[in-house]
Amino acid sequence: MKSLHFSSALLLALCVSGIASAEGWGTIKGKFVVDGKVGDPAPLEITKDKEVCTKTKLFDESLLVSADGGLKNVCVWVSLGRRDPQPPVHPDYDKTADATILVDNLACAYVPHVAVVRPSQKVEFKNSDPIAHNFKVDGFANNPFNTLVPAGGTYEHQFPSEERVPMVAACSIHPWMSGFIVVKESPYVAVSAEDGTFEIKNMPAGEWKFQFWHTSGGYLGEVKMGGKSEKDRKGEYEVKVEDGKTTDLGVITVSADILKKK
Repeated sequence: MKSLHFSSALLLALCVSGIASAEGWGTIKGKFVVDGKVGDPAPLEITKDKEVCTKTKLFDESLLVSADGGLKNVCVWVSLGRRDPQPPVHPDYDKTADATILVDNLACAYVPHVAVVRPSQKVEFKNSDPIAHNFKVDGFANNPFNTLVPAGGTYEHQFPSEERVPMVAACSIHPWMSGFIVVKESPYVAVSAEDGTFEIKNMPAGEWKFQFWHTSGGYLGEVKMGGKSEKDRKGEYEVKVEDGKTTDLGVITVSADILKKK
């Protein structure tokens, strides 16, 4: 019986060791581009504290497209099944494992519009404005909160659990304000920039599923990669990461009709 227990423990240790290591590391990158016209972002209706909130022109940030069609604020993360282990983490990510992520109230807008955080990290909700704001964040795996932050003040918070989709951040005082917080255990997360580009470095080599989610379109259930149309209602797409190489997904095309339906 002792021998059986020892063998089982040894097998478990070997399995855990295999999960914790990776046979090389690679990078993925790409660029999200909109096919079709979506129109200019609509100006937001400022109904309160206009002396502060109208110093800069505020627009709806849910659907931002550059002059050449680049789609901003597409979230890309490793998609795992409920029983799948977390991917091995490259040592470079250990440096930021307990970092503090800043989300600022600046001129009555959330900066950044989409923030990415791990459960081991803290979020500093800052109010750089000369007026009070409140941070109202609603999650599924994490408890919601609604906290008033005075002018020039800060509030620190930690989200202990991974969220399936980005959480919505809002301000009850200024109803036009909105943002998103992505909470993922894995550090392999990216948000597309103003030109639609994204990059995730030091991914463990192998076949991985990545999920595409947008602030306006939700799950991107239909895209075109490498000239080939692909569909998945949850926005999951397989990508092969090779050791020491950069996997360039090239232009990932998203139909404007899909974005405008949401």
